[in-house]
Amino acid sequence: MDFIGVEAVLRSTPQTPSVAPQMRHMRRDADVMSSAEMHSYLRRVALPDDSLTSPVDASLLRRIADAQLSRIPFENLDIHRKRPVEVSVAAIEEKLLRRERGGICYELNGLLARALRTVGFDAQLVGAAVVTPNGPGLPLGHVAIVVGFAGETWLVDVGFGGDAIVHQVDAGAVAGWDVRFPSGASYLTDATTRPLADFAAMAWWHSTSPLARFTSGIVCSLTEGSVRKTLSCRPDEQYQLAVTDGALRSARDLDGDEALAVLAAEFGIRLPELPRPARF
Repeated sequence: MDFIGVEAVLRSTPQTPSVAPQMRHMRRDADVMSSAEMHSYLRRVALPDDSLTSPVDASLLRRIADAQLSRIPFENLDIHRKRPVEVSVAAIEEKLLRRERGGICYELNGLLARALRTVGFDAQLVGAAVVTPNGPGLPLGHVAIVVGFAGETWLVDVGFGGDAIVHQVDAGAVAGWDVRFPSGASYLTDATTRPLADFAAMAWWHSTSPLARFTSGIVCSLTEGSVRKTLSCRPDEQYQLAVTDGALRSARDLDGDEALAVLAAEFGIRLPELPRPARF
C-alpha cells in the first residue's frame, strides 16, 4: 500500500450491478493543459520538465502528487475575504499557478487531475461525502481522483487538508471506497466520475454557508513527507502555527505581523494584509 502524507485505510463498498459499470467504464474527460500551462505547473510544484516524457507509471504518479502536496497549500483564505471558490479551469489556474495561491479540494484535485491527464494518465474526478459525527455529509462535499494506467486503477487525493493518499484499488470489485485516516477524518466516495463543473454548487456552499467547515475559521496547510505545517485562526482568537511530525506536535500563537510573515515564508502566500475570520 502506497500513501502520501499519512497512512490511511481503504475499505471497499460491495459492488452493485447498477452502479459498478460506471466506475469500470469511466467517462473520459480529455481536458489537458497546453504546453505553456504544463510548464507553469511543473515550475509551481518544482518538478523538472523531463516529467513530461517520464514513463506513465506509479512512480510518476506518486512523484507528481507528492510535489503538489508539498508546494501548493490547502487553504481557504479567500473564503474569509468573501471571495467564493470558483471551480472553472481558468479560475483555478489563475489562482493556483499565476497568483501562486492554494485552494480547497475542488481546486487542488481539479488542478492535479488536469496535470495527470496531460502527462498521459486517465485521471477522472469522483465525488465523496465527508463522514461527520452524524453520519455522511452532503453528496459531492469532497472530490478525489480516480487514475487509470496500464490496466491499473488508483485513488489519489491531495485536497483533504493535509491528509493525502495515492493507493491502488480494484475498480472492478467496488462501487466506491471508504477512506479513513489516522486523524479520525474519513469520507465515502461515490461510483460516478464527473466533470469539474458538477462541483460548482458545492464549492459555492462551502464558501458561503455558515454550516460549512470552511466558514468556521481560517486554515492554511502544507504537507511535505511526514511534516505538516498548519496556520489557523478561529473567530476572536489569535493565529496559530502548528507543526506535526508523526506523533510529535508543536504550536505557537502569532500576532498579526508574525502570521502575515509566516504566510509568506512557510506557505509562499503574499497578501497585502492579514485576513481575519469572517462572520457568515
